[in-house]
Amino acid sequence: MKKILLLFTALGALTLSSCSNDDDVKSDTIGEVFEVNNVFFTAAGNYSITVPLDPVIYNNDVVLVYRLTGSDAQGNDVWSITPNIVYNDAGEARYTSDFSINSVVIYLDSDYDITLTPQLLQNQVFRIVIVPGSSNGQAKSAKVADYSDYNAVIKQYGINESNIKTLKVK
Repeated sequence: MKKILLLFTALGALTLSSCSNDDDVKSDTIGEVFEVNNVFFTAAGNYSITVPLDPVIYNNDVVLVYRLTGSDAQGNDVWSITPNIVYNDAGEARYTSDFSINSVVIYLDSDYDITLTPQLLQNQVFRIVIVPGSSNGQAKSAKVADYSDYNAVIKQYGINESNIKTLKVK
């Protein structure tokens, strides 16, 4: 009787140890895109905006921020990754960003009086793409050779643009 009980215990332990539930593995996140519309940079905000992320992202995820810079000949949106430098007669303006697990901050800086170019301050549109990370901190998939190509990133991570969520600026 003891041998049968021991056999069942060993078989049970072996069976249970081969099962895995990776639903809670932090690198299993999927790519997501959020859009922030009607962004106005002001001196009062030090020419920066904070976009809260809800839910928060995992430590190993990567956040890419793209700025809508216009449209191509076919009418498709053109997105430029930050840092994004805009050259004009007044000088050079730079959109940059950083992120933490619970927010993204987008900055506008210039080497001239930025109020001389209100089109860079007003009604800006950004897309925030969360790229799943891995345990070593690298992007989960190395198949995207150029993260500056918004469309390649969206395609690689199977993101359906009809599921883009709009976020509010803080």
